[in-house]
Amino acid sequence: MTDTAARKCAFAAPITTGRAACSAAVEVVRRGGAEYDCDRADAHARCLGLIGGLKQAGLAAFGVEDDLTQTPHSVLVKIQTGGLVGLRRLLDAGSDSDAPVADVAVLAEQVVAAYGGAAEIPFGAAADAMLACRLERRGRRSAR
Repeated sequence: MTDTAARKCAFAAPITTGRAACSAAVEVVRRGGAEYDCDRADAHARCLGLIGGLKQAGLAAFGVEDDLTQTPHSVLVKIQTGGLVGLRRLLDAGSDSDAPVADVAVLAEQVVAAYGGAAEIPFGAAADAMLACRLERRGRRSAR
């Protein structure tokens, strides 16, 4: 087992909710609960490049600033979850599927290869999928 503590998964939210899976993700338990780390340095670097571009496009699409104290957590989850759907659509323009992403590491590798690098990917084209992303509502807590 490799040391993955410094490689937190960039797409942990959709993996946690079952809207994606990843062959490079390793579940770890930390003080706050279960999280995911990446066990492959190359996959982690690719995903960081992708989440950076998706976040920039997504924040602009949602009209919010990159500020941890102001940006709703749900927006960041929609950027991750919808962003993966948007990237998949970039590879398969005819796809309208919101089905879970089978393997984030494979998708990341494919989209980076198709565009010749993360800097060349038209992340703005994924903004519609981010805006359309609907999250599961948490159950209401009962008063005791």
